[in-house]
Amino acid sequence: MKLTFVADLALGMTAIIAALGAAEVAVRVYATVSRSAAAAEIAQSDPFAVKVRPDGALGYRQTPNTVYRYPNGVVATSNAQGFRGPLVALVKPAGTIRIVLLGGSTTHGWGVPDDSTIDAFMRQELSREYPAFRFEVVNLAFDGYDSFQALERLRVDGLPRDPDVIIVNAGANDVRNARYPELKYGDERSLLWASTMQRLRTEVARGGPTLWTRVKHYSYLLRLPGIVHEHLREREMAGAAPLRPDMAAADYFERNLDQIAELAVGQNACLILSTDPSALRWYRPDTTSNEDYWIGDAAQTQRMRDTLDARTREVVTRWAAAGESVRYVAHDLRRDWFMDDAHLTPAGYRGVAEDFVRAIGALLPPSAGPGHLGTIPACRALPPKIK
Repeated sequence: MKLTFVADLALGMTAIIAALGAAEVAVRVYATVSRSAAAAEIAQSDPFAVKVRPDGALGYRQTPNTVYRYPNGVVATSNAQGFRGPLVALVKPAGTIRIVLLGGSTTHGWGVPDDSTIDAFMRQELSREYPAFRFEVVNLAFDGYDSFQALERLRVDGLPRDPDVIIVNAGANDVRNARYPELKYGDERSLLWASTMQRLRTEVARGGPTLWTRVKHYSYLLRLPGIVHEHLREREMAGAAPLRPDMAAADYFERNLDQIAELAVGQNACLILSTDPSALRWYRPDTTSNEDYWIGDAAQTQRMRDTLDARTREVVTRWAAAGESVRYVAHDLRRDWFMDDAHLTPAGYRGVAEDFVRAIGALLPPSAGPGHLGTIPACRALPPKIK
């Protein structure tokens, strides 16, 4: 009897192992061969292949030297310093005007090649319009960033690069935060990649990945529970979204901009604020979307975007009235310059870049001969022309 039980147990375990092995093979083949979104999600959920990493205590950023592929097939690359665009020295070269660009996927350059982003066009336009000056444009924007993530990226990665001008082009992703009542500073509900960043920070602290992380790297099957859990979490959050946006998100947005302005003033840097261009005024008001940066329909989403834009103007007015160099830039783009409601074609990104270049031109010292610095209220004297 005892031997029979052991034999049956061994047979049962063998069958379970065989079934798990077959399931592992099936999931692995599906993730490798299929072109569906689900298959891509399984393949990309390899914990060793995460293309973002922690930035500071609450932020996230690109992994250096990484290629990101957009749904339209276009790729974006991050350089060895973990941002899009050419490398820059941490210590700013003498006589250089350094510009730091912050924002979400639109500012990062969603859907276009590396040479068609806002920062790429800014470098071209600044060089053409103001050849007597030397500029660097550092694009620290990234997909999914709201105003809080822009603040964190500026604090951790932007200020150490000693910028002369800080540009924040944000707002579209902050609409997402109107889903969450009683939003608090650094609220986990608003932090994309929160669980992944927590895991990575823990692994850094302990000196390496856990056994479970290593197992999930090799087993496609064991990635499924985490994917299901994340989808259930997203559905729960979507179901809990209020019928009307929680306007505390606008207060949260304004506080983040105020903190950015405070950091810019403390750095003696000029600050330019704007909100993401929007094509929603051309949409049917009752249009809906699965994008998490929408809330309700197109009309409701646009109303929230307009509210955030009004708050941006209020921040600019308040700081400018105090004598600080904080300015607002509006974007008025053509409909055919949009890929969707917020992301742009290369022509659209060039249009935004030209808006920023004009604003920067207004900050430059007047042409009063070599070595003239000019004076900008509450903003460092910008470097002189190149002799």
